[in-house]
Amino acid sequence: MPEPSATFTVVRTPAFETTVKDYSKAHRGLDDDVVWLEGKLKLAPEQLGERVPQLQNLALPIFKTRCKDSCCKIGQSGGWRIYYAINKEAGKVFLLFLHHKKEYENPRVEFLVQKLEKAFESGLKQLEGE
Repeated sequence: MPEPSATFTVVRTPAFETTVKDYSKAHRGLDDDVVWLEGKLKLAPEQLGERVPQLQNLALPIFKTRCKDSCCKIGQSGGWRIYYAINKEAGKVFLLFLHHKKEYENPRVEFLVQKLEKAFESGLKQLEGE
């Protein structure tokens, strides 16, 4: 397990990368916003986000955090919602998916599960290809 002063490695899942690429067409600052967030996640992923109560019975804890949308000059409260998993033993944070608050203010659990399944499937395909 990483020591408190250690940093975590942040991994973008293929599903996360695809979503960022899609959103980047309309939000050109998204990648820079995510890079900013990754810097914060490396230091304290559990303190940065909140655990998603609907997704508690999984192998890794799933967290949600907010991120600014600098393209539209929207702060964290109105910008991106980014979901991630933490593996403390491996010292890794896995970025799973994101959405904009304007599209889904309070997504239903079915939406979240569908997005998680897509992220996990893309991660498995990536591992099988290595």
